[in-house]
Amino acid sequence: MYTFELELHKESSTLSLLKDGVVVKEKSWPEGRDMGRKLFVSIAELLKEQGIKAEEVSDFLVESELPEVYTSTRIAETVKKVYAFGVRAKINNKR
Repeated sequence: MYTFELELHKESSTLSLLKDGVVVKEKSWPEGRDMGRKLFVSIAELLKEQGIKAEEVSDFLVESELPEVYTSTRIAETVKKVYAFGVRAKINNKR
């Protein structure tokens, strides 16, 4: 199974796709006012480039050196929850 790991830093963010704890591919972008858009685009690109489905990503980790009150941190946590909800809903609908 795969894992997404998002690292938030003051000046940049990196979304990594890991397989068994090893980085397969990653996307980075400078910190700005478009965290949500950049994050969703990066998720879609990583899935497409690796030819995997969302259901194959079993976990989404967020590591941040930014305080929880920063908008980017809150957006990242929200995207993590939305992603997990969407994947579970898709799996449950297939049953």
